[in-house]
Amino acid sequence: MLPHSPSSREQGVALMEVLVAMLITAFGILGYVGLQARTTVANLEAYQRSQALILVNDMAQRINLNRANADAYVANDIGASPCTPPATGTPTTAQNDICAWASSIQGAGELQGSTKVGAMLNARGCIAKMATYFQISIAWQGLRASGAPAATCGQGQFSAENLRRTVSVVVQIANLSPTP
Repeated sequence: MLPHSPSSREQGVALMEVLVAMLITAFGILGYVGLQARTTVANLEAYQRSQALILVNDMAQRINLNRANADAYVANDIGASPCTPPATGTPTTAQNDICAWASSIQGAGELQGSTKVGAMLNARGCIAKMATYFQISIAWQGLRASGAPAATCGQGQFSAENLRRTVSVVVQIANLSPTP
């Protein structure tokens, strides 16, 4: 019987090193793919939030421009369904503004075929009159669960409250009439 030489006992070690290196690389690639998926979701959430901020500021400017009729803007679930101007008479500036805002909330700025895709998911707007100011809010459905927002706009309209996202802005209309 021949004694084992050191080189014959070490056969296959290089193959094991290669397999371990491949396993480590595979875990690294899986981690990178997971990171990319999370980054994509975070980017979409940030895009939706920026769109919502643009739209609430748009309505704030519309109300500021039509201060005398600010009370006519108060409404809920704007954009939940297509807006149609009133059938009789000429629509007021507030009605036109709300219809234009509803169209923007639905994503009319970007179309894919006939589908509106330019805004947030399942978005709706709310304009509420508080004691001395108006609160303009947009609610939409997020992609990843988080804490439910404090704003009531869109409450109960989504599959889960922890997916509901909102942004709000406050508009205060000054009372410029002289006091007696």
